[in-house]
This record gives sequence, structure tokens and C-alpha cells, in this order.
Amino acid sequence: MESKGFSTDGLRSFFNIRKDTTYYIAAPTAEDIRGADWEYSKSYTKSLVAGITTTAEMTDILMRRGIIGPEFEKRSNELATELAAKIDALQKTTNSQEKAELAYKVAIARDELFQWNQRLSAPLGNTCEQIADDARLEYLTSRLIVDESGKRLWETFENYLNENEQSLSQQSRFETMLYLQGLDSKFLENTPEAVAMRELQDEASLQVVKDLAALVTEEPDDVISEESDILEATSESTRKPTKKK
Repeated sequence: MESKGFSTDGLRSFFNIRKDTTYYIAAPTAEDIRGADWEYSKSYTKSLVAGITTTAEMTDILMRRGIIGPEFEKRSNELATELAAKIDALQKTTNSQEKAELAYKVAIARDELFQWNQRLSAPLGNTCEQIADDARLEYLTSRLIVDESGKRLWETFENYLNENEQSLSQQSRFETMLYLQGLDSKFLENTPEAVAMRELQDEASLQVVKDLAALVTEEPDDVISEESDILEATSESTRKPTKKK
């Protein structure tokens, strides 16, 4: 349904390459939220009846098997502290070489923390709560994504679930998730290590521009002299020796 007087001003947007179109995320209405809560309840009940574990049950299982516990929390805190220390060092340095090295170390430290926490987050991703939360997110995605005229991309939730263009539905789901969590679409590009690498690239580009500018602004006589020297050196290297008769 197209909204009368619809304006995209202030709305979050994203561009889908396959469709070559920009889409927008509208604010959820009370009806949208009620529908999402209903999908959550249906999915949770269905999963529970099917015997899928709840978050509490999965946590108990992981504790009994020693996958999580005091040692897990201790190591997680250590990795988080190491990451914070490396980020602090990165933000304080002004040396380009140190900045590049620290940016790499920060990226490694962040990945180590992520991989360690996966010991807990991965199993919890298969619980009743998470499956139900996914259903809630998908329902909201089907309700919030609109085109520039304010028309919903999917008239019904079933239309969204049956979308043939997976790149569009998956990107819409991802963008809606970030929107609901209050995260920017480019949050991964704004991590300290990503910012540092962009700064290094900008510095390198600036140096190239300076070098080119210096070459262009040389005195004409100097340029001609340099070109003559190059031509003479090239001529000498390519001249064939004269054979004596």
C-alpha cells in the first residue's frame, strides 16, 4: 500500500545491486509490532513442542560439559582486555608503520574474541528463543522495507518468505536487524582498525599527489634538462658499436 505524502527524508536506506534500486526502512507501527510478537509466540511454541532446547536448558548443557563456566568467562575477559589495550595503543600512535602493525593486531585480537565467544553464542543460536526471535525479525522485515513511494516490497509475510530474489530478502533482513539494534549499516567500516587503515591509505594517496604536484611545478628548464639527460642516456645505451675494418 502506497502512503500518501510519503517522504524518504530521515529514513534509513540501502542500495541493492541486483535490483539497482534504493530501498528504505520505515518505522514500525503498533500493528507491525503486534504481528511480530505473534510470530515470535507461534515459532517459540512450535519449537518447544518439537523438543528444541530453551536458552536456559542449553546453558545448563554447556555448563555440564565444561564448554562454558568460570574458565570461559575468565578467558573471555582476558581477550576483551587485550583488545581494548591494543585499540588504545592504536588510537594514540601517530607513526604510520606502528599504526599499520597495530591495526593488524587489533583485527586479530577482535577475531580471537569473536571466535572464543562463539563457544556460547553458536549453541544459543539454535534455541527456542533465538529461532522465535528470527521469526520476529523476518516478520518486521516484511513490514518495514518500502520503496521511494512508500509502497511495501512485500504485501504479506508469505510474499517475503517466498521471495525469489534472495539477495534482496537477505540484505533487507540484515539491514532491518541493524536498524532495530541501533547500529549503522557501515559499523564494520568504522572500527578503529578500519579507520586507521583508511587513514594510512589517505596518507599514501596524499603523498602521491604531492609528488605529482612537485613534478608538474618544476621549472621548465629543469624539466627540459631532465628529459634531455634521459634521451641521451637512452641513445647511448641503444647505440651499436662501430666495427673496425
